[in-house]
Amino acid sequence: MKLTPHPVIKLPSNEELKLLAQKLGPDELARILRIREEKILAEKTDPYRHGYEPFHWGAADALLKDHQELCVLGGNRAGKTEWAAKRIVSTMINTPNARVWCLHTTSPSSIQMQQNVIWKYIPAEFKNLKKGKVTNVQYSQKNGFSDGTFIFPNGSQCYFMNYAQEKRVIEGGECDVIWCDELVPLDWIETLRYRVVTRRGKLIVTFTPISGYTNVVKEYISGCKVLESRPATILDQKIQHTPGIPAGHMPYRAKSRGKDAGVIWFHSQFNPYNPFDELCRTLEGKTTY
Repeated sequence: MKLTPHPVIKLPSNEELKLLAQKLGPDELARILRIREEKILAEKTDPYRHGYEPFHWGAADALLKDHQELCVLGGNRAGKTEWAAKRIVSTMINTPNARVWCLHTTSPSSIQMQQNVIWKYIPAEFKNLKKGKVTNVQYSQKNGFSDGTFIFPNGSQCYFMNYAQEKRVIEGGECDVIWCDELVPLDWIETLRYRVVTRRGKLIVTFTPISGYTNVVKEYISGCKVLESRPATILDQKIQHTPGIPAGHMPYRAKSRGKDAGVIWFHSQFNPYNPFDELCRTLEGKTTY
């Protein structure tokens, strides 16, 4: 039996396999290994139901439940987009007639970095539905979702927009969830807040702060109350990098000042699917500022 490597469901070493065969017997060991392969295959074919969720996804869920807005900051490949895309699909499946907006920098970036991840998490039974009076789920790798939208049989509809459009595209409308990914202008955030009021909806902002302390970052973290920090292993463990938290740590969860918003930092090392050792090698010799 060919065994598939996996970052979470670890593959036993040859020595461990020999010991398990002696203890359990070859037939029982083969059965267990088949179950492992089935779980890995299920994750690939149905990530919505069987995909692994790291612990920090649950922390993000808790903050989103307690606040109207959630800002998710973090490093590259930390899983911000994966978390948000799966939550968008979950909202649409579990909330009949939900209205969801997903926004990105441009139309091409929306197709390449947002729509493809949402497509990944849509269960197969929705992908194969025929177009009807309500249902319309049509997607291509090249062009994304047909007409920049899709509708589930329960009436839930998702619209894709981008910041290169005129801001008037977000005027009016009522949403259950709005997801802004990357470099959203602050004036868009201020307008989008009004779009979730009527339905008591949620506003999610995911962002990799490559450009540093932008106005949007300032909006959420200026004066925020840090609720929890976590060790940042690639930083000097003897230095206090952020006021008010232990040396060698960086913020993990926080509450914004003056608004109903939570903040969470997805540390790159939290994502087991990201080769963190490679990232560390890439950052060798870099400064912390």
